[in-house]
Amino acid sequence: MTPAVKNKSPLTPVLIIPGFMSSALTVEKSPQKSWNGKRIWLNLSQIGFQSLRIGGALRENEKFRASQQNNPKGNKSGESSDALHQQYMKEVECKSRWVQHMCLRDDMKSEKDGIEVRPVPGCAGVDYLSSGALTESFTYVFGPVLVLLKSKGYKEGINLDAAPYDWRLSPDMLQKRDKYFTNTMQTITHLYRQSNNTPVIILCHSMGCKTGHFLFNFVRFHLGEDDGQKWLDKYIHSYVPIGAPHIGAPKSVRAVID
Repeated sequence: MTPAVKNKSPLTPVLIIPGFMSSALTVEKSPQKSWNGKRIWLNLSQIGFQSLRIGGALRENEKFRASQQNNPKGNKSGESSDALHQQYMKEVECKSRWVQHMCLRDDMKSEKDGIEVRPVPGCAGVDYLSSGALTESFTYVFGPVLVLLKSKGYKEGINLDAAPYDWRLSPDMLQKRDKYFTNTMQTITHLYRQSNNTPVIILCHSMGCKTGHFLFNFVRFHLGEDDGQKWLDKYIHSYVPIGAPHIGAPKSVRAVID
């Protein structure tokens, strides 16, 4: 008699909500056409990382040029490099454009004219802030966690996903502009159904824990207290906060006082 084969239980689906500055951002619209489609957070080349090895030479060259302009009759030993000066000016321009794209208006919710910066969707937005063999090792976010989960059989879009967000915005603006919380509810529902109606683990880190907390309250507000709680009981397996600032960030006070 052949023994019965037990059906393997589906993996409990996981949705990742990253912390502050841990969602990758990309330029969807820009007055500078060459910037369209570029990852802006984090793009190390646009903020001068690649020039660190010659940064001292650039600064020394600019200091020398300034000294010659301020004192043209002084000691002219040494020679400035026009090539280094041109590179310096290109980096200044690049960094200025980077700041222009990243900064919001004074109302802290509107972007500059003609600019749209949005989070990179899915797990690609929370694995590494700067992809590449040399940069992944020190810009990882959930990259190692994703590798581990996938090695255990998790598949992106089936039982594994992430909900990156534009961390420059307040929670109410995330919903108003990007429909972030209603979209996240849809993602949770999708993972639930793709995993044989298995509730979803909400894995959060740092400020993402507060974003997840806001999500739960939003569900109750959006669907009503009773229906919202029923939705949470049905679709949420557990809430796993890592490094959560639930009582605030009191250490930051020291920096203000000092």
